Amino acid sequence: MQLNCKGFMLPDYLLSFMIWILIALIWMPIYVHVLKQLQDSEEGKLVNELFYHYLMEVKLGEAEEGISSIEQAGTSYPMFWEKDNTVCIQYKNVFEETIRICDVLIE
Repeated sequence: MQLNCKGFMLPDYLLSFMIWILIALIWMPIYVHVLKQLQDSEEGKLVNELFYHYLMEVKLGEAEEGISSIEQAGTSYPMFWEKDNTVCIQYKNVFEETIRICDVLIE
């Protein structure tokens, strides 16, 4: 009788192990995607802060107008000056999409 009880424990362990494997296979990609979205959100916030801080400095006359890029922590973000005082900054997010933020500089 004891031999049969031990024989039934192995399939129970295999079943619970397979359930954990399925849970991991389903939730890990979701977890990784959420982490990438958080990183993308932080980078977008940093670029927005850099861009609007620079625009405020230009408006106050503390920074030079017409620069071609802003550098932060070894990363260069190109800037584009278009007609009608439109200024844009561009960067690639963690999903390798090119994001462009534009604003009109009113003097």
